[in-house]
Amino acid sequence: MPTTLLTDLSDKILTITLNRPEKLNALTPTLLAELKTELDTAAKNDAVSVVIIKSAGRAFCVGYDLNEENWITSQYPANFENGVEIEEDKKDIMALLDYWLNMWRFPKSIICQVQGACLSGAGELLAVSDLVVASESASFGHPAGRDLGIPPTVFLWPLLIGMRKAKEMLYTARSMSADEALAASLINQVAPAEELETATRALAEDIARTPVDHLVILKKSANNFYDNMDMEKSTRQASDLDAEFHQSPVFLAFFKLVREKGMKAALVERKRLFG
Repeated sequence: MPTTLLTDLSDKILTITLNRPEKLNALTPTLLAELKTELDTAAKNDAVSVVIIKSAGRAFCVGYDLNEENWITSQYPANFENGVEIEEDKKDIMALLDYWLNMWRFPKSIICQVQGACLSGAGELLAVSDLVVASESASFGHPAGRDLGIPPTVFLWPLLIGMRKAKEMLYTARSMSADEALAASLINQVAPAEELETATRALAEDIARTPVDHLVILKKSANNFYDNMDMEKSTRQASDLDAEFHQSPVFLAFFKLVREKGMKAALVERKRLFG
């Protein structure tokens, strides 16, 4: 039984709920492993046509968990005064990229149902999914971009929202509102909070009317445009750049403060520096 997820299957729709509301559904190795298990099973289950991924609590997901016990790679930076070993870091980041590329190739339709914050690493989950329905209060961005690095997919932003908007979001590390995300084509629909569940379910039910083998073909035909542009090559180059970022003075200073005064102090200092 999963410990970080809830699941429900009805009418050909599998709903997976990220269930760490007390941690704002931050991504951990356990959560990602459990999500992979559920998706691997769903890929082979003819009773599943569509997957909805949603979250418990007030936030969809605030990104990767920054605490040592749930750190996503093998080297916790606060334990390395002069920086993590870069070649090992590259291997870890590449393995994380492989996880997301594997999800990109999931044969069936994935809809993300987003309420509240969808930040940093959560943007990777969003990027490799097919459709997004968000509440009016949802926000999207990468606040860690100024000091902690770039997730290896770079959220597919250059392809999804265009180069100009992608650079703006990366350079400023600001968040965009649901309406701005809709205008930028990052998401598909915006719904009032009280109608979010209904709107997402209605979209899933509509998609589920299409025969599942046809959905597989339709998804592959659309994804081919990205794959034929060698999207994977670009993401692997970004993985190496992320490892370089992890050697930067600003990154080292953040985790020096974590080591000396704790995570809360480091986040307060980030806000002071970057807003």
